[in-house]
Amino acid sequence: MEQQSLICTGCGCLCDDLDVTLSQGQLQEVANVCLWGLSRFFPNKRLHPKKERHRLLEPLWRQNGRLQKVSYTKALEQAAAILGTSRRPLIYGLTNTGSWAQEAALQLARKIKARLEPADLAFKAPYYHSLRKHGLYWAPLEVIRDEADTVLFWGANPLHSCPRHLVRYSVFARGRYTERGVEERQVAAVDLYQTEMAKFCHLLVQIEPGQELALLQGVGEHLPGGSGAKPPVKGARKLAKLLSQAQFGVIFFGRGATYNQGFGVLDALGGLAARLGKKQTWALFPLSGDFNSQGLYHLLLNELGVPEAPDFGHEDGVLTSSMPVDFHEFDAILVLGADLFWFLPEDQALAWQQRQVPVVSLSPFANRTTSCAQVVLPTALAGLEAAEVAYRMDGLPLVLKKLLPTALPADRDILLDLIQAV
Repeated sequence: MEQQSLICTGCGCLCDDLDVTLSQGQLQEVANVCLWGLSRFFPNKRLHPKKERHRLLEPLWRQNGRLQKVSYTKALEQAAAILGTSRRPLIYGLTNTGSWAQEAALQLARKIKARLEPADLAFKAPYYHSLRKHGLYWAPLEVIRDEADTVLFWGANPLHSCPRHLVRYSVFARGRYTERGVEERQVAAVDLYQTEMAKFCHLLVQIEPGQELALLQGVGEHLPGGSGAKPPVKGARKLAKLLSQAQFGVIFFGRGATYNQGFGVLDALGGLAARLGKKQTWALFPLSGDFNSQGLYHLLLNELGVPEAPDFGHEDGVLTSSMPVDFHEFDAILVLGADLFWFLPEDQALAWQQRQVPVVSLSPFANRTTSCAQVVLPTALAGLEAAEVAYRMDGLPLVLKKLLPTALPADRDILLDLIQAV
């Protein structure tokens, strides 16, 4: 038996306190891991840990409507043919891949003149827009753990996206100036539903769809210096009082904040954080469920100067967009680090299949996208079977080690082979 430490790639927290037990090159046990992390190390489903996911071990190519096993060379040739002959290719996903793979995907996008679309563009683009506009404060997770005495979750349920976030950083964690954890913090949540967060939140404001901006307006009117007019949404007055009493506060928002009027809601949340920050320290923070979403936007900022989706297929040069892609524009797609057909609305998925748009999928496990793909290339697991680099949700870069041997290639290696083959 051999003991090793490991960084978990279950979510954007990238927890670094996991202890793993290895025996004869096999993973036997993982300690300090949540269900999200467990699903990365073992073929178990997140919400149904007793049910196994199918691990992909051999390349697949669709012939006569059925996926059949082929050699790696044959699958690579087919994938290169699909992407190389496409007039309007799309590279989609990447938020659940390592930074080296993301760099290779950007190189491939340049070569085949494709659009590169982050899987969470609708979630992150409004945030970066708000960050630039309001000049908001940024803090490492350890600083939030040590100093934050007020925490607001807006459209976010960390128990379903980053399960250990509450224990390690935001609510129950005992920090330098918050030694009693939740006893020294005021915790509030804003959501459409009464989620599990209600069990330990001091205040839960449940709203109807479309009331986000009205609630934010009501909160602003009851902060010091506001008009004090009757709020249009119930709970605005109590929420304003809780926020105004903070010495160090943080607003964590999830995907729920971007479902209705995403840019408007994030702009208003940024304005609220900036207003509160005039007197005390306040931060606005995205709660990233994908383990390397931050690394992708770090790359886009370094390479292109903007945290948006680049499109290399225009004669006028590289165009970038903060709006999600219109899938009807494209005639071929490469998906990696995401399960596109899991999130795609049913009508769009059916329209895609009716148009018979070829899909090339890179994935360690079978999913809805691989079941619809023309070519499937199985990959090694980053941080377990392949070394990689990932950025924690607060921007801290971490090195992911390789612990287990595998015959499967890493995402980066497949992408570099595709660059040579197209």
